[in-house]
Amino acid sequence: MRYKNNLKNRLSARHYTCAEAIDYTNKKILDIGCGNGAFEYLVADKAKEIVGVEVKDEDLFVARKECEMLSNVNFIEADIVNDGFPANSSDVVTLFDVIEHLPRDSEPEALVKIYKILKPRGRVVISTPLQNLTRFFDPAWYLKPRHRHYSKEQLVELLIDAGFQIEKIYTRGGFFEMFSMFLFYPFKWIFGLEIPFKKFFDKKREEEYKVDDGYVTLFIVAKKVEAIRKI
Repeated sequence: MRYKNNLKNRLSARHYTCAEAIDYTNKKILDIGCGNGAFEYLVADKAKEIVGVEVKDEDLFVARKECEMLSNVNFIEADIVNDGFPANSSDVVTLFDVIEHLPRDSEPEALVKIYKILKPRGRVVISTPLQNLTRFFDPAWYLKPRHRHYSKEQLVELLIDAGFQIEKIYTRGGFFEMFSMFLFYPFKWIFGLEIPFKKFFDKKREEEYKVDDGYVTLFIVAKKVEAIRKI
């Protein structure tokens, strides 16, 4: 089957886990690195407003097409490192599989910006590859020089240094998540195809994401607390 960048083919257990990380009801959300709009599609019926931010024209085109009927969703071309955003304007800022793609060593600057964007007691929700032996099965770790995996301790330290209070940390995903990602890059970029037995892998990944203490994806929820913000 040819690779297709639409939500019907791309939605996975990881996306649903992101959409269930916290209660997004009536929240103004800034989704940094929104990709094809999967998060917006899943959460629009709960959120008050979502602004999806993306740097890739192709992904923005898909996101706008997939979410064109959602009146409370808007997409803009921008990035968290180089562009400005209004202070105290969002209840939630999300970075789903994004922080590992930022320019190396720019994480502290990005997280301080996010802290300023959030309203008091607002939350940042992050997912990112977990630092362990699974990185050797991640083609992006070899092919993209700035692509990174993080340990819990690394990400907690970055968030605390930016002024956040950690609320929740958990991990999801196992062998089938890891191996499907191992297959994803060569089949997409070399052959332009979906991975073999995609439906089988999707079902297994869904089962894995229902179980605590996975070892592929790290999720962290942190809260803006003015009293502990470093000056």
